[in-house]
Amino acid sequence: MRTRHLPTLTLGLAALALAALAGLPLGATTEPVDYASLDKIKAQGLTAANSQVMELASWMTDVYGPRLSGSPHIQRAGEWAAKTMKEWGLENVALEPWDNQTAFPRGWTNDKFYFAVVEPDAFPIYGMSTAWTPGTNGQVRGQAVLIPTTAEEEVRKFSGQLKGKFVLRQAPPDIPAFWTAPASRFTREQLDAMEAPNRGPEFGLSAPGAAGRGAGGRGGRGGGGGAAGAPPFNVNEFFLKEGVAAVLSTNARGHGLFTISGASRTADPATVLPAITIAAEHYNRIARMLMKNVPVTLEADIRNTYHPKPTMFNVVGEIRGTDKADEIVMLGAHFDSWHVSTGATDNAAGSAAMMEAMRILKQSGVTLRRTVRIALWNGEEQGLIGSREYVAKHFAARGPAPAAPAGGDAARAGGAGAGGRGGGRGGGQGPLEPKPAHAKFQAYFNIDNGTGAIRGVYLQNNQAIGPIFRAWMEPFRTIGMTHLNPGTTGGTDHGSFDGVGLPGFQFIQDRVEYNTVTHHYNMDSYDRLQPEDMRRNATIAAAFAFLAANREDLLPRKPLPQPGAGRGRSNN
Repeated sequence: MRTRHLPTLTLGLAALALAALAGLPLGATTEPVDYASLDKIKAQGLTAANSQVMELASWMTDVYGPRLSGSPHIQRAGEWAAKTMKEWGLENVALEPWDNQTAFPRGWTNDKFYFAVVEPDAFPIYGMSTAWTPGTNGQVRGQAVLIPTTAEEEVRKFSGQLKGKFVLRQAPPDIPAFWTAPASRFTREQLDAMEAPNRGPEFGLSAPGAAGRGAGGRGGRGGGGGAAGAPPFNVNEFFLKEGVAAVLSTNARGHGLFTISGASRTADPATVLPAITIAAEHYNRIARMLMKNVPVTLEADIRNTYHPKPTMFNVVGEIRGTDKADEIVMLGAHFDSWHVSTGATDNAAGSAAMMEAMRILKQSGVTLRRTVRIALWNGEEQGLIGSREYVAKHFAARGPAPAAPAGGDAARAGGAGAGGRGGGRGGGQGPLEPKPAHAKFQAYFNIDNGTGAIRGVYLQNNQAIGPIFRAWMEPFRTIGMTHLNPGTTGGTDHGSFDGVGLPGFQFIQDRVEYNTVTHHYNMDSYDRLQPEDMRRNATIAAAFAFLAANREDLLPRKPLPQPGAGRGRSNN
């Protein structure tokens, strides 16, 4: 996932700011906190000898590897997670199937990847197939061709010349140096800025960069315009008919880093081009030789396997409460990942921390009045699908989306509400249809910003909950949990809850290397995890679940979202 932050100014925030200036503890004296039970949670979670969070993360990444949605890998990892939680004594543990099993008509795995330059000088190429694209059907050799354009007249010049060739789809990018450290933590000033009012543009000044947005496109996806009334030129369809061996792409990060994603998981594989992403240094070397008219011969042996009709599921389990057992607190993180590495910071880090939080609650023996439930989500990387399915099934669905305006884009009227699914994704939405459990839901807490230590919470514009969270954070001030962001963050599974009016929250986390080295990158392995941060995160998650479970009253809620309002999300 990738976050976006939208702080807002409200009267509630102004009151908090005034309290801070007056030296008051911002509500910490009015919300009861059971320090004795929190000490038990801390002893179990913060002590390295007791913690199991890194061992859980190692099993998840080193043993079960990448967990692409719909793949056999995530199935095996899910079975392991369920078995582990059952051994801890959790109840109602299951791989709960989605009601809608049509979103993934096929799973996919890469089973072999060999790619190299063989002429004029041999060297291996570091890369990976795009998910849901075909392999090479055995070992093949072919010439490299540089076609960094989608303009129809330019691409058609290669008609009859591309069979069996590898097409480089973009100009070689410039690779900036690492002028700033790839790893970072939030400074006190940065955290303070999150709590400060966000001023809009000053009078008479437009937002910077507003002009010209949307100009240009992304190489390799679209095509040049055709004659008026004619369908647009489809460059991928052209390459497919020409019989290219594969199309190659890269990104400008360099330093051996590259990101991966997926093609259409619903498209007929016979209509999908083999697609490969490679490291920029290798891509650029090949491209520069071609620009010098030096022929380059590539060799590949790539085996990708399609797995028809996988059962899509979320991993769930719970610790039953006592006198308020019918009310629910939830912890969650997305379990799926991309396939170029083992998905450690995105998001075995969150999944292992939430599993460990449940173990801590069980092992510490603290009393839970409400039921605490964990959910490890599938399909997050394809649009929060698993959490939206779960929310729609258990808490609230959406009625049919409003019809698109005459002459408008019908797709804009679909979004999250289409088909009666849960909230949290873009597009217009139909009326909310709460289920009985909606009224008895306490809160959902999510971890999905990498391995970095928790520094606070995004309030999702729920200002009334700020003083409560202030009190809950106070026992963890000594390990760096100090700030609240009054606005919102998007791009991950708490949005599925927030989108139907349920209290759903993502923790603020130190960035560490998330946006520079690990998020969807080929370096997202166990070795990028920070053990102390992981222990802190699991402990804080357990504590927030405990405090939410034992609070006398339900937490404050925002007004229910109105139909027709789209809910955006950033790239996950």
